[in-house]
Amino acid sequence: MSADQSADWDDSFDVIVIGSGAAGLTAAVVADRQGLRTLVVEKEALYGGTTALSGGVAWVPNNALMQKAGLPDTPAAALTYLEHNIGNRVAHGKLAAFVEHAPKMAEFLQAHSELAFNIVHGFPDYRPEAPGGSKGGRSIDPKVISGRKLKDFDRLRRSATGMPGGLVGSVTEMRRLAFFKSNPMGLAKVWSFFPRNLWNKLAGRQHVSSGMALIARLRLTLQKRAVPLWLDTPLQELIVENDTVMGVCVQREGRTKRLAARKGVIMAAGGFERNPAMRRQFFGDQGGDDWNQGQFTSGSPGNVGDGIEAGASIGAARDLMDDMWWMPSTMPPGGKPVIVVFERGLPHMMVVNAKGQRFANEARPYNELGRLIYEEQEQPAHIIFDQEFRSKYAIGGLIPGVPAKKFIESGYLKQADSLEQLATISGVDPEGLRDTVQRFNRMAEQGRDEDFGKGESAFDLYAGDPAHRPNPCLGAIGKPPFYALQIAAGDLGTKGGLLTNEKAQVLREDGSVIPGLYAAGNSSASVMGNFYPGAGGTIGAAMTYGYIAAMDASGNN
Repeated sequence: MSADQSADWDDSFDVIVIGSGAAGLTAAVVADRQGLRTLVVEKEALYGGTTALSGGVAWVPNNALMQKAGLPDTPAAALTYLEHNIGNRVAHGKLAAFVEHAPKMAEFLQAHSELAFNIVHGFPDYRPEAPGGSKGGRSIDPKVISGRKLKDFDRLRRSATGMPGGLVGSVTEMRRLAFFKSNPMGLAKVWSFFPRNLWNKLAGRQHVSSGMALIARLRLTLQKRAVPLWLDTPLQELIVENDTVMGVCVQREGRTKRLAARKGVIMAAGGFERNPAMRRQFFGDQGGDDWNQGQFTSGSPGNVGDGIEAGASIGAARDLMDDMWWMPSTMPPGGKPVIVVFERGLPHMMVVNAKGQRFANEARPYNELGRLIYEEQEQPAHIIFDQEFRSKYAIGGLIPGVPAKKFIESGYLKQADSLEQLATISGVDPEGLRDTVQRFNRMAEQGRDEDFGKGESAFDLYAGDPAHRPNPCLGAIGKPPFYALQIAAGDLGTKGGLLTNEKAQVLREDGSVIPGLYAAGNSSASVMGNFYPGAGGTIGAAMTYGYIAAMDASGNN
């Protein structure tokens, strides 16, 4: 857009943030606290983005909570861990900036916002044995909060597990509850969970946890500071003058508004996982029609890549467009995917391809397993488990002790009295499955997975059942009836986006900076490259680069 077209503005701000997930709201809180007149615009009727649908965990190495708890970590160790696993896929300066500013971001928000964190106890990095890896403390999650504190709680995007009346708890609480049958004493350590959820039902306190709590706390901060959040306000285009982003055009209440951004526009509008055309463009047709339509994504409904395209239209470079935050997922009746996170590390289950063969350590980080499922040539893949598993553990929407009739009748869950029958009705090779189970059961008795090493990593063991021996992650599949669930390569969002530098500034193809434009979260190419460092690797990076962008716009970075 030319200079004469950008002469008149409907309003003027220092910083305009596009998007209301963790990256956007963090940027807005920081910009406001730095004295900048700030506006957040969100095209959807609800705020919170994919963050509100997530576990809300942030991966923050060397955070102050670790130091208070006496857990060892250093910036050098964290940088070593990232560089060892990411290699030269991401510039050293960006990784170093993340390591430097992530703990500063967390401390800033705890000091200057309503946000408060807990350590997720005992949660190791996803590759804890790698150089610089940590056995626990880098993953932190937000404290539970009552939604009644928010004036617009009804506009907060709701996750399936965070709806009023649903179970509300921290990651640590929910994990201990998952093993109540094998470790009843663990319930004593989460006693506050029960009166909180009872009070929710009796008094309508509307407590929320996980990603909803993270967004609610950031939103509450903005409300108390009178920072505006405009919902139902899609971005139309970036306004550029003399190669500098000067502001934005948005659609609000039926008319176009031209808004100046004196210090910069921060793009935090999410990825493109809900855009079938972009999925095909950057991933091809390998995943099939359902996958290309985004049927297995857990990303926010509005994530169609418009923020990325707006940047590309003015010459911004893009990177990592062929990667995702992968997440193995199932599709129960109702058409909404259910992610399979820790269940994969439990005993008495395995994942096989159409030949009935295992092709990976089921407990390995979900990002890695999801990619392997996507790349597996013998599709589809299935989770195979027995009655021993079914009676103890939850998976894919199935709850121990709760009849699964509706799941069986819909075809979502396959059940049979023999492995051969199960294979036949599931479209799996019967001989292949029989041979795989026999070998798997022998290894389970010995407590060692000779094929893929399930249960050898500290990350595997975190997901396993500590009451099961000799290997918390390995148990024979032998007690009928037997069950199968089809599992697909779902995702938590796309990983590629606008290429940025260590200051979150958006770059052109020639490496030069586009003045006035920043990007964070899934609108930007991830600082983590093709790697997923630990629980909260998405949100920790998003919040950190939202913080960096706002600090740079204020001149304090």
